[in-house]
Amino acid sequence: MKSSLILGVVAALGTGLAIGVQSTLSSRLGPLIGDLRTGLLMNVMGGIIAALITAGLMFRYGQQYVLVPRTALLMLVVAGALGVGIITGAAYSLPRIGIAAGLATIILAQLLISVLADTTGVGHVEPIPLTLRRVSGLLVMAVAVYLLLPTE
Repeated sequence: MKSSLILGVVAALGTGLAIGVQSTLSSRLGPLIGDLRTGLLMNVMGGIIAALITAGLMFRYGQQYVLVPRTALLMLVVAGALGVGIITGAAYSLPRIGIAAGLATIILAQLLISVLADTTGVGHVEPIPLTLRRVSGLLVMAVAVYLLLPTE
């Protein structure tokens, strides 16, 4: 197996672990301080940390580190706004349906968008055909979501 593939899998697993921990914290914070405040304040805290890291990188590499093309700036703004919605949505949904079912549902939605992006080549990658195998994977995930939902 290629080392870049292995590193990619390890990075994805680490990212998944971080999302699981963040979602658990968001699920606990939502009932304590409110869903919207959780989404906003978690993003503010993340922004402060990102600003400190960016300042350190600017100190090391110079001002050009933060210069981005206008089209990239628009994408950054949209992605940042989506981040607020993501954390707010997790703070709202996870206490109501459980962390496992909630994350499985979030992952299913991510898979649906990802398969669409792969199939159309939107992510600046070679398009990957939509096959019965890939559709079956989505259906298996949908069944997993259903099985993870609480049975009250």
